[in-house]
Amino acid sequence: MKRKAKPLNPKSFTLFAFGGLLLGALTFSGCGKSPEDTSSTEKSEVPAKGKPSLPVKEVEMTADDQMKYGVTEIKVQAKQRVKVVFKNIGTMPKQTMGHNFVLLKAGTDTAAFIDAGAAAAATDHIATELKNQVIVFTKTLGPGESETLTFTAPSEPGAYTYVCTFPAHFAAGMHGVLIVE
Repeated sequence: MKRKAKPLNPKSFTLFAFGGLLLGALTFSGCGKSPEDTSSTEKSEVPAKGKPSLPVKEVEMTADDQMKYGVTEIKVQAKQRVKVVFKNIGTMPKQTMGHNFVLLKAGTDTAAFIDAGAAAAATDHIATELKNQVIVFTKTLGPGESETLTFTAPSEPGAYTYVCTFPAHFAAGMHGVLIVE
């Protein structure tokens, strides 16, 4: 037995049409790159929920063959958007002098974190079981390589350590602090 379709009354039709327009707008609003997307290696590890009234804090971070970061202190406001452009400016091969940028959560035992990742080359020297202690990180970069991270600073004020997890680099002084005010 076939059912006869009821005609839509004007109110139902208006709601139906509006719903279709809304669905279409939402579908296409996510297409394309945002103005911040400047390279194919850029990634965002933390959802974009920063304070809209604060400008994005942009940091150019380098790493070199002396196992040092070019910037060892970054000051930001709680929930401020942060863009870190990280570049290995060294010349030694990645297998012997690769560098990464790993921002750790507050309270992380940094030495234990580094020790646990020493043998984890396949995961950029970040132990899989301790990855939950990481806010954001880059892959291990070789000479001339760069990666851009965009993330939201933690909401809790404090000092958050960032490190290079490549073996012996932390011990040689390759670390810094993100200060959230």
